[in-house]
Amino acid sequence: MEKDASAMALTYAGDFANYWDNSADNYADHTFSLNAYASPTDLFTFYFDASAGKLHDNRGEGSSKGTNFASRREPDEYDIDNVSLLLDIGRDSARMGVEIELSRTDIDYTNNRIETQFRDRDESFVAGRVYVKATGKTRFFAEVSSEEFEYETPPLLQDSLDGDEQGFAVGVTWDATGKTTGTIKVGSEDKDFDVASRRSDDTFVWDVDVTWSPRTYSHVFLSGSSEALETNGTGAFIEATNFSVSWVHGWSDRMRSNVAFSVGENSYEGDPRNDDLSNFSVGFDYDWQRWVTIGASVSRNDRDSNQSQFDYDRNIFSVSLDMSL
Repeated sequence: MEKDASAMALTYAGDFANYWDNSADNYADHTFSLNAYASPTDLFTFYFDASAGKLHDNRGEGSSKGTNFASRREPDEYDIDNVSLLLDIGRDSARMGVEIELSRTDIDYTNNRIETQFRDRDESFVAGRVYVKATGKTRFFAEVSSEEFEYETPPLLQDSLDGDEQGFAVGVTWDATGKTTGTIKVGSEDKDFDVASRRSDDTFVWDVDVTWSPRTYSHVFLSGSSEALETNGTGAFIEATNFSVSWVHGWSDRMRSNVAFSVGENSYEGDPRNDDLSNFSVGFDYDWQRWVTIGASVSRNDRDSNQSQFDYDRNIFSVSLDMSL
């Protein structure tokens, strides 16, 4: 990166859906984002990101899973504000480098407050990473992180979910001849709650993200992860494991297809509930103009739980219009 290099972008993303047979599931999502970087010298690079969104959880997802679905006349809507700063220390040619990352996320639900008030929270994250270059495009790294969760309202008739997570991980990232890129990371997370009545837990975590591009117009994406997630109303937290594969193929300069499949498992700490998840989707996109893309897709989502009230199937047939400037 050249000395004094900098850039900034302000973007808006809108996602709107109207359902033919059930208007109660209609939604309109909005996200405004500011992304910037600055490199005052060849040793330091700063990355700054900020966003403000008005988003939703589909009915039957989030806190409306199971019997709570019947209580919703519309999707749960929430405001989410995020700001993050990443400092990259090290020259491109150096054998070692350091990253320091800070972020803050505020989530506030705005409707269905009888149920959603318990999900309002603030999340603060800090991490440090050390990279060691093995070859020109392969780097090993070690990472330590800390994340704090603060809920505005404790769950009904339960103790607070406030707490923190301390993490450590090692991994490798590579770019092999432009055809295969990826990152593999393994480590542990120690989740501690502020109240003694909730059991702390040490979880083995891992993350895999690999892209294989046999042709310039054909890409296969493989990913998997195991991590601790915040609960949506059941248990103290969720141990989530997911695997996914997708294939994006360009049939011409304007036409491309996307096929994706994923499976996963969610185990709820402190509750016997266990969910098996699967998703399959097929879609096509056509670039009608440089700034207009027309798409069509079909997808199926399944959730098979050992508690039958949480079983959930969803079939979606959609047409889309994406516009950009």
